Amino acid sequence: MAAQTIPSELRALFAGGSASDGFLEALMPAVCDALACARSLLFLREPDRKMLHTHGWWRRPEQAHPIEDGWSAEPATIAEDDPLFAEALRNPAALYIDDIEGAAPGVLNLELERAHYRHRAFIHAPIYRDGRLYGILEPCVFDRPREWSPEDRAITAWLQERLAPIAAEYVAANAPR
Repeated sequence: MAAQTIPSELRALFAGGSASDGFLEALMPAVCDALACARSLLFLREPDRKMLHTHGWWRRPEQAHPIEDGWSAEPATIAEDDPLFAEALRNPAALYIDDIEGAAPGVLNLELERAHYRHRAFIHAPIYRDGRLYGILEPCVFDRPREWSPEDRAITAWLQERLAPIAAEYVAANAPR
C-alpha cells in the first residue's frame, strides 16, 4: 500500500501511539477525517470475559451514540441478534456496507442498524490479535449511501493492522479481571 494513501495525521498518531484513553480519544476524530465520516466508534472487547468498552467521536450531537462509562458485559445474544458481530467473531475481514437499506439478506439486522446505530453506510472492521477478536472499528455516514473507495479500504486495512496490538494491550491493562 502506498504511504501517500495514509493521511499524515494518522501516521503521526500511530508513531507516538500507545494503548491509552488519550490516544484512542485522539484517534476517533482522525479516523473520521481520514475517511470523511460523520462518526467513528471503536468497540473494544475482552475476549475471555466477553466485556465491552467503547470509544467514539461524532461531528454533530444528533449523530451521538450512547457510550457507557467503563466496561459492560457483552449481551448474551449479541451474535444471534447482530449478524455483523457474528461474522466478526469468525472473520477478521472488514465489511463495507454501502447502504443498510440495500444490504443482502442475512448480512445485517436492518432494524438493529436503524434503531440503535442510525447510520446509512458504514465500515465494520474487526480488530484481531493472535486469532482473537479484540475490537471493531466502525466509521459511518448518516444521510446517504456511500461507496467505499479503494483508498478508504486501504486506510481501513492499515488501521486494523496497527490497532491490533494497541487494542490487545489496552484490554489487558484496563478490562476488569
